[in-house]
Amino acid sequence: MASEADQNQPTKKPTLADNHGEEDEDFISRLPDTILHMILSKLEMRDAAVTTAVSKRWASVFTTLPSLKIDGNSFNPRVLAYPDHWEPYVEDADKWMESLFSVLDSRKTPIEKFEIDVGIFAKCDGYFHVVFRELCGAGVKELLILNNAFDHIYDLPSPVFSCNTIVNLELLYCSIEVPSKLTGLRSVKSLKLRHVTVADIDLRRMISRCNAMEKLVITDCNKVENIVIRGPSLLELVINFCRPVGISLKSVPRLAFVEVSLIYDYNLWFEYYASFEERFAAREDSDEDFFTYCSNDNSFRDTGKTFEGTNEATNLMAFLNRIRSVTDLRLNFSNEYRAMLSKEGIALPTRLSPKCYLVELKKLQLSWPSNYHTFNTLVDASSDDKYRHFALELDFWDKQLPAECVKHHMTTATFYYGYISEDCFGFPKFLLLNARNLKNMNIFYTGKLKDKPETADKIKHEVLAVQQASPDVEMTIKPLISRFQYSDDDGDLS
Repeated sequence: MASEADQNQPTKKPTLADNHGEEDEDFISRLPDTILHMILSKLEMRDAAVTTAVSKRWASVFTTLPSLKIDGNSFNPRVLAYPDHWEPYVEDADKWMESLFSVLDSRKTPIEKFEIDVGIFAKCDGYFHVVFRELCGAGVKELLILNNAFDHIYDLPSPVFSCNTIVNLELLYCSIEVPSKLTGLRSVKSLKLRHVTVADIDLRRMISRCNAMEKLVITDCNKVENIVIRGPSLLELVINFCRPVGISLKSVPRLAFVEVSLIYDYNLWFEYYASFEERFAAREDSDEDFFTYCSNDNSFRDTGKTFEGTNEATNLMAFLNRIRSVTDLRLNFSNEYRAMLSKEGIALPTRLSPKCYLVELKKLQLSWPSNYHTFNTLVDASSDDKYRHFALELDFWDKQLPAECVKHHMTTATFYYGYISEDCFGFPKFLLLNARNLKNMNIFYTGKLKDKPETADKIKHEVLAVQQASPDVEMTIKPLISRFQYSDDDGDLS
């Protein structure tokens, strides 16, 4: 029996150390593995590895991290300066690879997500073949191979093509040659190809194989001339190119989001494909314009022809005629693209086929040069490449676009204006008059950081002078500071 003195003593509060019998272990180490995984995943690889010295518990958790994100800094000495590099570079490739193998060999559980961003893939391709063979064999689900040495293209290893556990695959500056017997990629739901080198037939086979794919992103892929897409599960499609390319949609019944950017610009293309510098060195200091270059070089084919028997105008209409189910459409066309269309000598039709009306469209974002009636009509080019613009009739949009396309479904419209002219608000007015479910209209225009307030007032007066079909529409009118952001200081009329 406890003495009366003992009973009068205050009760000692239990501690986590008392509960678990490990008085020398800190509170953080007692957190569940899922929480510790989350903490370590936020750290750089080198810093996460250092935490193994905290306790035996942390050392064990590090070897079971479900995801690894590795770059040049991961196994470099801690103090390194990179004044001439966009990305951290690998100082000693042999030691770096030894460290990578050491980390992978210490694993106690398979890696679910593996992201690697370095520039030594081509130099150490044999070692990386082993790495990706082990990862794919162990059931990796997300694989991001980001080669930042764009002048040394890396051949995608064969184990990737035979892996059926990958659901997210992203490749940067890789070369893709699909094997004759393709057994993997059945589970891929998200495929991102950025600046890869791939022939049309290999790209077509790869896309068709990913029949579970819901998201596809293709950005400036070399050797590609015609993109053919069959995607029974595809929901989201993003295509960005700075040179002519054909886009052919064969079977995309579920496609809901489409973003296409065709920025036909030689300087931009040259920058992304710097590996061809020797080939174009003779032209580097010349005054040859984009269209002459297209005509003289097979990489761009003949002045806008994307592949045999078609041209830019035909290709654009064929593409628009196959996206009937799209609810969110974003088109970004450069001035060079518009000029190339005009050089085709074939006028765009004034409307889509009735069977191809975008009846499900709820959001439309257009970035088109010059005044916006060029969205539906081409401007003529004279011999000296100066463009003549034609005034629109008051009922132009009523004649050319059936109101049923936008009357019941569209909720958001966004416009980007390079400059403000008298006749550039015809299409916004048309939408305000006819779109009964329109909730938001955004108008961004080129302006200085300290834009004149009267500019936004003038736009507001011009656009809101029409009777609105939707009483709830909110308008935002702001000047663009640059191509990628807008000013929050003035011009907001929402």
